[in-house]
Amino acid sequence: MSPKIISFLLPFFMAVTQTVSGIEARGRRMAIVRDGRASAVIVVQSGAEDSGASIKRQRQQRRTSRLGLSDLAAAEVLADWIEKITEVRLEIVGRAPEGRPAILVGEAAIKAGLNLSDIDSPTKEGLRIISDGAATVLIGGQNATSTLKAVCRFLEELGCRYFMDNELGEVYPRSKTVTAAKLDITEKPKLKMRSIWGSQWTGQSLWKVWNGAGGVHMSTGHSWGRYVDENLFESHPEYFALRDGQRRKGGWYCTSNAELRKIFARGVISRGGDNPSVSPPDGTGYCQCERCRSQDDPKSIEPSSGRPSVTNRYADFLDEVAREVAKVTPERLLSFYCYADYTQPPTLNRRLSPNLVAWIAPIRYSRYHHIGSRNSPSRMQLAEVIDGWAKAARHIAYRTYNYNLAECLVPFSKLSVWKHDIPYLRSKGCIGINLESLANWEIYGPHLYQSIRLAYNPDEDSDAMMDDYFMKFYGPQAGPFMKQYWLDIDRAFAELKCESGSFFALHLVYTPELLEHLDDLVKKARFVSRDNEKYAARVALTAEGLKNAMQYIGLRSAMNQGDFTSAKEIYEKLYASNEVEMHKGYGNHYTLNYLKRFVGAHVTAGAAATAAPNKVLKVLPDRMKLIHDCSDTGLQKGYHKIDFDDSSWTEVATYSNTLNAQGLPDVKCIMWYRTSMDVPPVQGRAVLFFTEVDGQAASVYVNGREAASLGGQARRKPFDVDITDFARPGRNVVAVKIDHRRITELFLGGIIRPILLIEKPAGRD
Repeated sequence: MSPKIISFLLPFFMAVTQTVSGIEARGRRMAIVRDGRASAVIVVQSGAEDSGASIKRQRQQRRTSRLGLSDLAAAEVLADWIEKITEVRLEIVGRAPEGRPAILVGEAAIKAGLNLSDIDSPTKEGLRIISDGAATVLIGGQNATSTLKAVCRFLEELGCRYFMDNELGEVYPRSKTVTAAKLDITEKPKLKMRSIWGSQWTGQSLWKVWNGAGGVHMSTGHSWGRYVDENLFESHPEYFALRDGQRRKGGWYCTSNAELRKIFARGVISRGGDNPSVSPPDGTGYCQCERCRSQDDPKSIEPSSGRPSVTNRYADFLDEVAREVAKVTPERLLSFYCYADYTQPPTLNRRLSPNLVAWIAPIRYSRYHHIGSRNSPSRMQLAEVIDGWAKAARHIAYRTYNYNLAECLVPFSKLSVWKHDIPYLRSKGCIGINLESLANWEIYGPHLYQSIRLAYNPDEDSDAMMDDYFMKFYGPQAGPFMKQYWLDIDRAFAELKCESGSFFALHLVYTPELLEHLDDLVKKARFVSRDNEKYAARVALTAEGLKNAMQYIGLRSAMNQGDFTSAKEIYEKLYASNEVEMHKGYGNHYTLNYLKRFVGAHVTAGAAATAAPNKVLKVLPDRMKLIHDCSDTGLQKGYHKIDFDDSSWTEVATYSNTLNAQGLPDVKCIMWYRTSMDVPPVQGRAVLFFTEVDGQAASVYVNGREAASLGGQARRKPFDVDITDFARPGRNVVAVKIDHRRITELFLGGIIRPILLIEKPAGRD
């Protein structure tokens, strides 16, 4: 069909077809492939050279990059997936032959009359699909990415899905015939920026574009160092942060300095690029000069650190910088993190410059619960943070973790989180979402898919979307079992009355009862999917995640019993199996890194400490007495002495549960523990092995005497203390002083793994 005829007919198509996204009109269907033979061709605008050779060259060029973004690249995706369905590859041509049904893509569709100009998309990502159900399909977008997205959207109308960024995630029907019904689809994304990424999963991919990633790029990293020349320190040290009485280089500035503000603004204008980041460095190197500190509101306290918020000083600084930048380039958006001790909203009682984007980065908030969840005090406070920033800034955005930071081993679901949070954030004026994710499909698959789809369209019915996922990914028979599997995991995390991060709350989720129930669901799913290779492979993939959970809970139990030999055996199996999953492309090297760093180091040290000829005499009591010593006067008060009366102290569990799980506040100060132990006669040396203590330093007292004082070497690392000269047969009093004035992990603190009493032969290290 010629372009002139298409242009003539298009207004008729538009008049008779209601523009409703995703709705087909019943009636005629255009043959794309019929009975195993191609009926239609794909048409792209090939430029000056309207020849097959030109298109072949473009195809070769496209294949040199990871993801082509051109009309030809979009056409190739369409041809690839039609071929998956039918085993027939459609021809891609530069001009539609007379009398052949045609699918026109991109510029070719626009020249044939596809109107994209009336789609009100601020990011120019609108797409439109028009099919007359007889001879023509027009597919296009307002830019190259949205044209590719439009092709993916059309493929979804044909029954295709792309559930995970791997061949195993491709879902498509198998048929010798493919037809297109009447269609009139118009879509546009509802957030300006939608990014999903992670270690070894950066850049765009077809999976990301297909499911909604894209938009206007806004830089969000820690960026101050690029705007001010560090050599200025020699002549103007006053531009730089005052720390402990001295001005210091290193990316932190004295933001109250008027001249520094001008220099910084000029640096952003000249070196910032499009939509630059103006976010402070990582860490807490805030200037301590009197003028900077006077800007802080003493009534605004950062809950995670207990320190006064420094938001006002940075909001005031960035506001002035942004207004200077806007005088030169008003169209640029300047992004900054609301993070660390500048997470809380400003109390300046004024609206910030409209070219600022406040990226709320809730790294210090629970990772298990949705915003405002009554099971999570921190997430309830986060709702207040979001409200405050929404009042202070015209634009807010959200940069968060799409996994359980510092642990990516066991299945973890954020289905209920994203179902709530993404529509909620949009209602507060959120314009962008940046999802730092790990492509661990066996433990995060469903919510990775859901999160970026909802970022594209927060109004989409999440439940219906995920029903479609479970039934199509696992199959109609296994789907109900796997849906129940993931929803039960999701519910267990959502109902968790604990916010402790990393590995330390997993036992509260993966109880023996839940593990047995999940295992039963997986077995049923495996049985009903055994005759379908892909469905069976997807169930098997998910089962690997459950196996991780079972093994970790077994490993933890062995550690708590002092059986580090068994714990090490389990650890080595865990590590090996996850290494295999990583090489398959289903896992991630962070699983191995976190496992080695936060579990393996402790298991290995424990196994070495308890190996023959050493002998485990006992595991110290789980329950101990605890007091917070915020004035650091415990030594003067005799907290370490044998006869000290600790009856008023709180009795707490140590290694069996975190303090947060016991309903105790996470107080950033000195902590003291006291317990007693019976020591049998020892032939060699008596040693206390501390598996893990959360604090900057620790001191150990036995019977009122200091046996060891450890600085940084005790910070979340195993250590042992020789108590031979301090212990005696019979009852002994042990007191442990821990410096927990700084956060190392969410809602942790104190003794978090078991302490063992070990007998070592005399003379052995």
